[in-house]
Amino acid sequence: MNALDYTRDLVSFGSISSVSNVEICDHLERTLKQLEFETERIDYVDAAGVKKSNVVGKRGNGPGGLAYFAHTDVVPADNWFSAQHGPFQPTVKDGRLYGRGSCDMKGSLGCILAAAASVPRQRQRAPLYITGTADEEVGYLGASEVARRSVLFRQLVEEDACGIVGEPTELEVVYAHKGTWGFRAVSRGRAAHSSTREGINANLAMIPFLAEMKAVHGVGEMKLTRYGEAFLRAIATVPGDSSPAKRGRGTAEGGGGGSAADENA
Repeated sequence: MNALDYTRDLVSFGSISSVSNVEICDHLERTLKQLEFETERIDYVDAAGVKKSNVVGKRGNGPGGLAYFAHTDVVPADNWFSAQHGPFQPTVKDGRLYGRGSCDMKGSLGCILAAAASVPRQRQRAPLYITGTADEEVGYLGASEVARRSVLFRQLVEEDACGIVGEPTELEVVYAHKGTWGFRAVSRGRAAHSSTREGINANLAMIPFLAEMKAVHGVGEMKLTRYGEAFLRAIATVPGDSSPAKRGRGTAEGGGGGSAADENA
């Protein structure tokens, strides 16, 4: 089987996040076992009472190695574009594979399965891990279960395996990802008419906090730029790679204000 064959099989499962993905995980586990992987299942029941499953496979022994990560769920396909075939009827037309999940991200999962099939186990010099998770499209719930409960996942972390996440990136290598940490900051004031001096403007009280946050943001941006430029310098020296290095950055800012003394910000 080639990458297209593997992907067609995966796309044919209607594994929308709102329904169970156990069937496609059964298929993935069978495939991994056929390719001589040892497998581990991490099952759970989601908040709606639906059974979900994750599959972790490992082939080969030793330190290091490569760990590939994919999700098996897909977004809904209620407004599918074609009347000629359904979203879970993989169809090749004009050199393209159409079907829900063919790009995000069953296509890359099919590719890693085909790659594993093309290399006999005895030729491996380091272990290969393949992981398929549930509920990525609705909050990375399956990945959280794997990180918390999987024995094989702990092994690949301890053995310092290199990781690849097969999300579509238009074939550009994405070498870093911003993390997030959310919290709520509340500034309390006292409401009053602006003609008096009785009010306490909650927005003004928030300014020292915002100034500190801006300083933290600035430090993070400088580090990201420095690390990114170092990486680009490194890949620019790869033998045989004559393509120019590319990088992209994006920022988002927001805010608001008013003339009255706000009570909360």
